[in-house]
Parts: sequence; structure tokens; C-alpha cells
Amino acid sequence: MSFNVESLPTELSEKQALEYAYSSEINWNIQKLSSGISVLIECEKQLIPWLYMCVRSKLKDQGYSLEFLDGRSLPGDVQDSGSVLRNMILQITYWVRNSSEKKVLVLPHLDLLVSNSANEGLTTEAREILPLLYENPGIVFLAFKDPYFAFSKVVENLFPAKQKLLGIDRKCLQGLVLQREARKFPNGFNFQSLYQYVSGLNPVRLRQILQRLDGIDFPEESSKVISQIREMSIACDMEIPLVDMQKDIGGYSQVKDKLNSEILEILERRAEITDEDELKEIDSIIPKGLIFHGPPGTGKTFFAKAMATSLNASIIIVSGPELKSMWVGQSEENIRKVFFKARQSAPSIIVFDELDSFAGARDSGSSTEVNHSMVNQLLTEMDGFRKEELVFIVGTTNFVSSLDPALLRPGRFELKVEIPFPDKIDRSEILSLYNKRMKLGLDERQLEFLTRKTGETTDAMTGSQFTGDHLNSIMRYLRRIQIREARTAFEDKDLYDAMHGGKTRLVLNSDEKEVVAYHEAGHALVALSIKESSDVERISINSDYTDALGYVQHVGRKNKYVITKKQLLADLIVLMGGREAEHLIFKDISIGSQNDIYRANKLVEEMVSVLGMSEAFGVRVVEGNNISSDILNKRDRAIDEILERAKKKARQILETRIEMLHTLKNELISKETLERKDIRKLFETQEKNNG
Repeated sequence: MSFNVESLPTELSEKQALEYAYSSEINWNIQKLSSGISVLIECEKQLIPWLYMCVRSKLKDQGYSLEFLDGRSLPGDVQDSGSVLRNMILQITYWVRNSSEKKVLVLPHLDLLVSNSANEGLTTEAREILPLLYENPGIVFLAFKDPYFAFSKVVENLFPAKQKLLGIDRKCLQGLVLQREARKFPNGFNFQSLYQYVSGLNPVRLRQILQRLDGIDFPEESSKVISQIREMSIACDMEIPLVDMQKDIGGYSQVKDKLNSEILEILERRAEITDEDELKEIDSIIPKGLIFHGPPGTGKTFFAKAMATSLNASIIIVSGPELKSMWVGQSEENIRKVFFKARQSAPSIIVFDELDSFAGARDSGSSTEVNHSMVNQLLTEMDGFRKEELVFIVGTTNFVSSLDPALLRPGRFELKVEIPFPDKIDRSEILSLYNKRMKLGLDERQLEFLTRKTGETTDAMTGSQFTGDHLNSIMRYLRRIQIREARTAFEDKDLYDAMHGGKTRLVLNSDEKEVVAYHEAGHALVALSIKESSDVERISINSDYTDALGYVQHVGRKNKYVITKKQLLADLIVLMGGREAEHLIFKDISIGSQNDIYRANKLVEEMVSVLGMSEAFGVRVVEGNNISSDILNKRDRAIDEILERAKKKARQILETRIEMLHTLKNELISKETLERKDIRKLFETQEKNNG
């Protein structure tokens, strides 16, 4: 869409701009009003005088008169009350009772009189004016409502015809740019690129912005003039982030590639297209709704900001809890206002952080009536966009499976992007990025050390892994040391401390170290003895965790999505290995098995109650509270049976290979940490000696 400058208008008034951009909408209003139907127009306050002038001139040609009831010109002997709102009520009262045929009463500020008060419902003015509005059914009203105001149904029902005016259509843009304004863009500029920045502006606002552009004629590039437009068009609460997806985000190449291929590259191609039909096809296939899902702290919101930067888009981030209100209808109104701001500031991105906090499945027990209404409002707003508007909606969640299915269907949040825990390559790139940015001066060995150690869990009890936020915290801790102590280099102790925020690691005495060594050796030996178990990557009793004594780290399974019953049973037996090793050697057990037992019980409960993996209980699924005691007892017996078999199997393996158990324990006492190759070598040597 490149313009021939000479074909553009040389002058254009606000009224002419409005008539050109909204000609069909104005004609629709004229047709309704002349048919005796009251009309409610939702638009920005800025448009009201110009819309009124357009409607008045056309209705006058049909013999109609209009009364503009704005509280200024009081009729007859009505006395000025000294209050604009009160004067409006006096005007309405007079004209409702003294109206005539072919008269339209114009209410430019009806929203100021009857908008909902968040904590009281109808205002005092609304209670007074509503009976007047319903008093004479023959009166025709033309009323206006700003998008930021909420009306109750009793007010909206007064208007059979309703219309929303927001933004401009793409095909209208050529008629709204003057010749002298077009010269502020590069010669041959594709004005499709301009439309994406002004699609949410009303024609009057657009004209005001274009009139204020400065700079030389026909510059070599458009960034400066586009920047001027963005500065004048961004709504409050919106921001333009500066997060470069390549320079400011380390790792995550698969996530970047997906966003590039699905959205960013297509939009780059779109900016080059001038054919209207091809533009419509592109607009129809770009996914406008995205779900970023993954564990907390992995950078879901940060990726949304990077996407906004790539699009030169504004962004607004709202959390689910802050949208909720205790007042009826206010939560839905909050959602509506967010969308209005975003459309005004297009191209834009709305980020609903913690989307699952209000948009969970509507048949779930945690869902409420407020949540239902908020989801419905969200769906309504998402379905109400023009396809050419560049407004993207990003929902972030830790639990994508808990979202309402209506949100996930094609055409809404159809693109789902997983942002998982960072893998080794991701962690290396993230740490290198922070090392360079914070000027820490860590060498390759130290970076490799941090990359490897952050591949372990942050909490041995829960199995939580390191995220991008954790890595950022580590490097900020080192930076604080560097500033505080004027350091030029770091020791390994500093790296350990940074990984745990300065907390002191646990130090075991010799007796405790022996118990922990047998415990971890028991886990590892059982894992090494079962074919279906994940291989052992590392065993350590020199824990990097402040709240754990030792750990066994396993290699990730090759098949991540298809896990069998045999594999789960293997995991269960491995969990029992530490407890049974203690019992076998010391004829006693320590409290160190607490987390193992908890995880074992949870695993078996899911196998029996959800996955149908118990022959004794069958394929029944146990959910909810309305379960008979007989069923619960049967389930508990099935759980007990599986747990007991797993315990006995772990004990049998350890008794059979007790020499290997002693060998692993001794090596752990000596070296404190055994890597995969060392463990394999010990295991193979022991097998050879036994053979």
C-alpha cells in the first residue's frame, strides 16, 4: 500500500475525516434514528462533537431537529443549578416532557450520569434520570458512552440500536493522510507499515497526530517518524519494552524459532505486501492468541516483552488476581478496559499473567461465578477484533491443562509455546550473557562449573530445577560480592554460596556421613539393577543443598511422553532403596527417608486411582469426595500391596548385591561425589569379580 503523494488530499477537516472514515456507520445511525429507534454509540469523548455535527446535518435534511443536552443551554425559565450534571438532568426533564415529533434528544454525557459505581451500583443521578428516560417511549434518543464507563443492563436496554466506533479500517487510511504529511515518510514507503501503528486510533486523533509530525521530507528511513507516532498514540499503562530476543535472552533456541516462524517472519513478509487480498489472507492466518506455559521463573513474561520489542509493539501486563473485583460486573469491566487500551495502542500485546487464576476449566471445583463471567468477557473481547488489527493476547500459566477448553480452541489461544526448565546449552548461554553484561569476569572453567551444577535440582526434597530466574539470582549475588569487596576474581566457594543465596552448607559428622552414604548407595544400586530404571548420572554426599544431606541424580528418560507401568514400578523400587539399605545395614531407619516415602505414596496413589495400573483395584478412577467407603478401602489395600511389593523387591536386590553396596558406600565416603563413568566402572568391576 504505497501512496502516490499527488493523489492525496491537500486539506482535510476533522468533520471531513470522520465522514470519510465512518461513512457507513453514520448512515446506519441516520437510518435507525429516522425510523424512530434510539441509538447508543460507544466511542471516545473526542468524537462526540464531530459525530453530532455529521448526524445533525443529515437529519436536518429530513426535517428533524436535535437538542444537544450537555447542561449548558437551559430551556425556557429553567434556572441554572450551578452544577453541570444537575443542569443536564434539568434539561432531560424538560425535553422529555416537552418533546415533539421529529425531534431527537442527544445525550452526549449519559455515561457521566448513569455509569455504574463500583461499590454502589447505580449512582444517585442514575436513580433520578432512569424513570425520565423510560417515561415517554415515543422519544428518540441519541446517546454516547465512553469505552471506559460501564452501563447497567437497565440503561442499555433503553437503546435497541448500539454501535461501537474504535479505530479505522485499513482501506480508509489513504484518504486520511495529506500530501505534506506523506512527505515525512521515505519515498515509496509502504503505508501498510503505517496502518499497523494507527489501526486503533479514531480519525480525529489520527489527523491530530499526523499534523504534528516534523522532520525532513522523504527521509531515507522511517524509524524517526514512526517513533513520533508511537509517542503520541500509546495509551496510559502501556509501555514499549526494550528486550531483544537474541541479545537479551540466552538459550531457548526452539522457543525463539517457533515465535519467529509462526509470527515474526510472517509479519515481516506482511509489511512488504501491497495487495489487499493477499493482506487479508495473511491477517486471517496469523495466530493472535498465545499460551506461554512452563514452570515458574522460566521467562514466560520476558519472552512476551521480547516479542513486543520485535514487533515495535506496546505491552500491558495484568495478573489474574488484580483483575478480580468483589463488586458485581467490575471484573468483566476491568478486562474490557484492558482490551480497549490495547486496541488504541496497536500494535500491542496483552499479557494475562497467571491466566489460570481466573480462566480455569468452568466445570472444575475451584471455578466461581466471577471466573465464569471473566472467561466469557475474555472470549467476547477476543472474538471482537478486526483481523487486520495487530493486537496479540498472551496468557502465561504453569498449568496449561487446567485452562478452560473454550480458550484453547483454534482462533483463540491457538498457539501454545512451552518454556521449560533450561537445558545445559540454555544454562550455558544464559550464564555467559549475565557474565558479560554484569562484567563478572568468570572464566570458562567457572562458567562450565556453574552450568553443570545448575543442572541439578535446587531442592532435593521437591525435585525443583534451576530456572532463568535462579541463574539471574546467582549472578546478581556474585555481582554484589564484587561491588562490596572490590573483587576481581571469584573462588569456588563464592560460586557455591551464590547458588544458595549465601546459606551455609550442611556439614556431616562421620556417623551421619556413613548413614547418608549407605542411603544414597542403596538408591543408586537398586537403580543400576533394574533395566526399566533411569540410569544414574551422579551420587553425592557432599550436598550442594542447604536442606539435603545427599542425593542421586538420574539421567533423563529417552521417552519423555510415553511412560510405562514397568518404568513407574522401577521408580517406586528405587525410592525404597535408600530406606531398605539403612534397615539392612543398621537394623534401623532414619528420618532421611521422609521425602522418599512421601513421593512413593503419591506415585502409587496416582497409579491406582488415576492410571488404572492396579490389577487388584482395576481401571476405576477415583476422584472427588462422593466415594463410598468400600471403594476407598479397596483402593487403600491395592496401594498397600504395591508399596509392600516394591519394598521387598528393593530389599532383595540389596541383599543379593550387598558387596556392591559396601563398595559404593566406601567410594562415597572417600570421594564424596561419584560421576556416571565412575559408577559404571565400579559396577562392571564388581560384576566381573562376582562372575
